[in-house]
Amino acid sequence: MAASHDPAMKRGELIASFSLVRKHQPLVHHISNFVTLNDCANAAYAVGARPTMAFDPQESALAASQADAIVWNLGTFNSLAATAIHAALPIVAARPIPVVIDPVAAQAYPGRRQFTLDCLDHFARRAEKNQLACTIFIRGNETELTALTQCSKAATGKNQAQHLGGVDHCRKRNGPNLPAHFELVRFSENLPFYQRFLATFPANMALFLVETGETDRVLFLSNGRLELLTHERSCLSLTRMTGAGCVSNTLIAAMAGAKRMDDVEASRGDLATSALAAVAGLVRAGQLADAKSAGIGSFRCLLFDELGQAGIAQE
Repeated sequence: MAASHDPAMKRGELIASFSLVRKHQPLVHHISNFVTLNDCANAAYAVGARPTMAFDPQESALAASQADAIVWNLGTFNSLAATAIHAALPIVAARPIPVVIDPVAAQAYPGRRQFTLDCLDHFARRAEKNQLACTIFIRGNETELTALTQCSKAATGKNQAQHLGGVDHCRKRNGPNLPAHFELVRFSENLPFYQRFLATFPANMALFLVETGETDRVLFLSNGRLELLTHERSCLSLTRMTGAGCVSNTLIAAMAGAKRMDDVEASRGDLATSALAAVAGLVRAGQLADAKSAGIGSFRCLLFDELGQAGIAQE
């Protein structure tokens, strides 16, 4: 496995990624969680991207043909969202743009996990025919990615939905309602599963796993070798705000989209750096907002203020 980045992402990398978004103003199409659509739209505007939200299948196909980046968030998942994503899927696959898929609460809802795997299977079949142009990011917390990568080959109809907290919120480590087969383990123990999961897909399929939490990580394969980028700073207030993960999806899409607009042949390493800059920038904005806020309400407003300021990359 290749060495990771420094624990704290370098200031210059953050500035470069955020500046690229403001330069290219990528159009980001969301089929996303109803609870947090407003936050995602505001986050996109704050960093200089342009959000669009189209859920009708005909509109989603049109948006997919014009967007510079895509977000598919499976929170508040329903048949309309599934139909809209299916309509956009072949269009997205054929275009050199990033798509961020968030399998929200995949450990609790087997249908969401299977839907994510079905999307990946479509992309894989395109890749096998050398017809895949998009870049795929799977963004989730440790629980969600564990469920996706460790259970993908073991779905036998015996899946048990685990208890939830809040709006599809995943229980924290060692939470009282976690079944034994979904107990979280250390990242070092998850790593082989992540690597094997990535290796099941064609080598020409640009697939990234983005794990967000106390440490943010971006994993991908390059020439068969596992690459890992990390950012070890965190902001507790982000974990208390509904939608922080959804906002990170928007930022990843915006930054990876801007990178591909700037260089359509951008390397996997460059795209991974863009994804890490997105989550690292969100954490830094959260830290700055937290220092000024009186509570979660003012924190949310201040977070968007900080995302809109160049100072998010300053120490």
